[in-house]
Amino acid sequence: MKSSEVIGALKASIKATKDNGASSISITGLEEYIGRLEKASKESPDNASAGEAAMEAFKADLNSRLSLRQQKHENQLEMLKATVSTAQMALKSALLINSGASVAMLAFIGNVWSKALNLDNVLNGLANSLCFFVFGVLAAAIATAFTYFTQASYAGEFGKHSNQMGIAAHIMTVLVVIASYVLFANGSLSAFHAIVPR
Repeated sequence: MKSSEVIGALKASIKATKDNGASSISITGLEEYIGRLEKASKESPDNASAGEAAMEAFKADLNSRLSLRQQKHENQLEMLKATVSTAQMALKSALLINSGASVAMLAFIGNVWSKALNLDNVLNGLANSLCFFVFGVLAAAIATAFTYFTQASYAGEFGKHSNQMGIAAHIMTVLVVIASYVLFANGSLSAFHAIVPR
């Protein structure tokens, strides 16, 4: 703050006090006012006006806020990428384990059938197991469709209700993926009980 501005602020304050009808100034009040002026002068360079110092402080504060907002945005973007990557892995896993189990079960049933063994109970149990695996593949495919619907909803493709539809589709995707894993578990259990006598 320039010294002329300090003197001008002191004169203006004395004039305003005088205009309000005061004939004397309290020493304590004067000390407090000088303290505030001293603080303002320390916060700004000697060769800069108070307005310039305030503008520089505002610019520094604005840059700090922009930097913080940019960092927060980048963190949110990285979290979104990690979430999408994890979701894709869960979908691929559900599809892979159920489809792999279906193919293995078909080969196993074909092998048992070709040997013409009298294992009707085993074949029935393996057929049930195969059904679980096939429905697990279907559930994984449906989850993939719900994923597309979720992304379209969050992108605003469905008007003012897009966000609510996105949340609902997101929940459905998670539930259908879980159902695919449950079907795989049931299929595995059914195959185990068909092969291993109780």
